[in-house]
Amino acid sequence: MSNEPDPTVRYTVRVDLPPDAAFRLFTGGIGEWWPLDEGYSYGGDRAREIFLEPAEGGRFYERFSDGDELQVGTVTICSPPDRIVFTWRSPDWPADTEVDVRFLAVEGGTTLELEHRGFERLGKDGHSLARQWAGGWPRVIEAFATRATAG
Repeated sequence: MSNEPDPTVRYTVRVDLPPDAAFRLFTGGIGEWWPLDEGYSYGGDRAREIFLEPAEGGRFYERFSDGDELQVGTVTICSPPDRIVFTWRSPDWPADTEVDVRFLAVEGGTTLELEHRGFERLGKDGHSLARQWAGGWPRVIEAFATRATAG
């Protein structure tokens, strides 16, 4: 048994949108805010679009400038406007991880709680991969919050 801490990545942000609008922006509007142009993409220079289909069985995927697509995950739970859960699997990972996003109504807006878990399924590299993702999620969620504020 590892004495490393739980590798789950957690991040929370508050936005000035009601939960239904925050949910729609996070899912169907993901292409409006995800920082593909900053390297948050598997396509690198080919990165063009990103999609999160808000329905159980929906795809989380990128479409590259040459038309190729890379499916990163699949939606396993979709309960608008409260929650979406989708798998995340990098091409070189041996197993899926899971991203659970909750949209909690608060006065004047929504608190988004993101939990990316399951890194222990990735074997000996799981904890270091969790640390990498923990370093990336704040920028991604900041981009979401900035777009939510811009309206």
